[in-house]
Amino acid sequence: MVLISVPVGPRPLYDSDVEVCGAEIATNPRVEKLNLVEKENEYLKEKLKRIEEEKMKLELYVVDVIDDHKIKMYAMRLNIRKIRKYVVNKQAWYTMLLDQLLP
Repeated sequence: MVLISVPVGPRPLYDSDVEVCGAEIATNPRVEKLNLVEKENEYLKEKLKRIEEEKMKLELYVVDVIDDHKIKMYAMRLNIRKIRKYVVNKQAWYTMLLDQLLP
């Protein structure tokens, strides 16, 4: 006589029937180091990018300051030229006046 097992309906699923497997795959230490180096490389790239952006902002600020100083220096030079021209004209006028008064 042979016994045959026939399922009658769907069997309920219990938590004890399912095994939860973690990352138990043994990794090579070189692969782990490579992953760490890649993460550090990404971090350093981001840091370099932030530093370059900050440097660019500072360069733009310095250029603005230098331009302002150049504009101020140009204005001062124009004022000095006007003063010199005025002084030369006054001196020429006084010289001409003295030449006329003193023969």
